[in-house]
Amino acid sequence: MKREKKIIRNVLNEAQRLSSYDVGETIERLAQRLNKKTSEILKLNSNENFFIPLEFLRHMLREAIEEADPRIYPRDEIKDLKRAYGEYIGVNSDQIVIGTGSDHLIDLVCRIFLRRGDEALAISPTFSIYRRCVEIQGAIYKPVSLKKDFSLDAETMLNTSSPKTKVIFLCSPNNPTANRLERGEIIRLMEEFSGLVAIDEAYIDFSGGSLVDLTEEFDNLIIFRTFSKVFGLAGLRIGCAIANAELAKTIDEKFLMPYSVSLIAVKAALKILKHSEVISSAICEVKRERERLIRELNSINGVRAFNSETNFVLFQVNRSSESVYRRLLEKGVIIRNIGRVLEYENCLRVTVAPAPMMNKFLSALRETLD
Repeated sequence: MKREKKIIRNVLNEAQRLSSYDVGETIERLAQRLNKKTSEILKLNSNENFFIPLEFLRHMLREAIEEADPRIYPRDEIKDLKRAYGEYIGVNSDQIVIGTGSDHLIDLVCRIFLRRGDEALAISPTFSIYRRCVEIQGAIYKPVSLKKDFSLDAETMLNTSSPKTKVIFLCSPNNPTANRLERGEIIRLMEEFSGLVAIDEAYIDFSGGSLVDLTEEFDNLIIFRTFSKVFGLAGLRIGCAIANAELAKTIDEKFLMPYSVSLIAVKAALKILKHSEVISSAICEVKRERERLIRELNSINGVRAFNSETNFVLFQVNRSSESVYRRLLEKGVIIRNIGRVLEYENCLRVTVAPAPMMNKFLSALRETLD
């Protein structure tokens, strides 16, 4: 008889309290179910950037692969990327930590700052990965609701904190509400809260108003950025954290695993940073198409689209959002069913994409709501 190992069983039992990250419907699975080609599926559920030309990215990758020696660990390339990205966002290279996507660095911060029984606060609603990383550490996750207009309630956040609270997570612009949090309210938190204020700026390039300029002024501030959104490198998994030089150096040298980022990803990121004109053009196109999408959504009877400072739009429908989501799937269109957002029922989220993709989505949505 197979003998049960108690330690393994304890881990498996403990894991039952943790949530899984739902990636949603996949292109391949839906295409198979609908008997369609994958090219016929419209994927608009993960806030990816389709405005960066695919052939441009493939060209960058080909160059990166041709120059890389995969037998050698990346070292100087990481330093080069820190320097190049620091110049791009206006900070010193010694303030930057490079990781395998911003999720990796969010998880690392939780492992550094949280112990079992500690607390972490976050705005609500927001990106689910913060809760997941906090709870993996055995810490307590406390959501603090945004105001009705989706703005940050710093007063309630501070009143909710306790001596056990070690980290406050903010996403700005926020997912799924798509708005940027007010700078003064965030500064108040950094001034009055003794723990770490961790700000996820994954969508800041589509908005403006970054707080990276405050990272040397406040020693309890860390900012997460990703190459998945504005640079169109979601598949390569590369991101960074920005903090004061002492904190960044400590995380980099004492807590980050060596060689944690792919050499190809680093080289590709370096090459793309040399083409700022491509990135700037894509940002302008996202903003232009975003405004058109909001107008078009608001012209549909039974739809209310919220303003956005990201590359996605949150909108509300006057019927079950789950049923709308399912009917769109049957048409080969994948968006994100969000459900209730504060007092707003039946919300969905759609990625802003080039006009032909948006037109196909809008047509499918109109048919669904007829």
